[in-house]
Amino acid sequence: MKARQFLFKRFVLIMTFALAFFAESIFTASKPVVSGHNIFASKSTSRRLMHARELLGNDYNGSLAEKSSGLVSVTHFVYNIVNNRIDTKWKKHASTVSATILAESEKKGFDPLFVMAVIQTESQFNPSILGSHGEIGLMQIKPDTAKWIAQKEGLPFKGKATLRNPMMNIRIGVAYLSFLRNNFEGHARHYVAAYNMGPSNVRRLVSQSIQPHDYPTRVYGNYADIYKMLMKSQQKPAQMGLASL
Repeated sequence: MKARQFLFKRFVLIMTFALAFFAESIFTASKPVVSGHNIFASKSTSRRLMHARELLGNDYNGSLAEKSSGLVSVTHFVYNIVNNRIDTKWKKHASTVSATILAESEKKGFDPLFVMAVIQTESQFNPSILGSHGEIGLMQIKPDTAKWIAQKEGLPFKGKATLRNPMMNIRIGVAYLSFLRNNFEGHARHYVAAYNMGPSNVRRLVSQSIQPHDYPTRVYGNYADIYKMLMKSQQKPAQMGLASL
């Protein structure tokens, strides 16, 4: 029964992505604009920008994230990034991986471009990669962490095999990021750092007035690069330059 429910949810996820992709094609072609903002700007766009504000703080004003506020959605862009970056043998799963990034980001209130920045930092979009400390897959999650967060979220978990499924890897990874976000009360650089080094280590550093630097800097660098590509894709749709991520 659980397997049947999971397959049904996966089907719904793929159909949601397909419908969003089709709708974006229609809206992009018509481009009705009111006061510089597309009238079809969705709740997804609002959530994306709210999380961008949280991540960037005072740097949000004048940022590329702020300048992207008039976009209808980033559905096509997310798909193009995944399709161009994902390891060759996983290309056939690009649509489902993209749909999962979009759906889980929407569910947890994350900017999907941030989730892609974490994936880029962790695995460079290689679902088969294994870390030196037992981390697995796109979001480089340890099995013990995955088991704990899966139980907490009511997600199916069958050991390492679950993490080798890129869609489940993303679902569990985003759920863990959401847990850390709540745990650190939305302090972006702290919960981003905790994803890499663990919450207790981050709290220990902060208690010594030391701000975690290396990992958040890498994630934020990839986040900025992805936004540059997003804006470039709006200026030159035929020349997206996706391979330069």
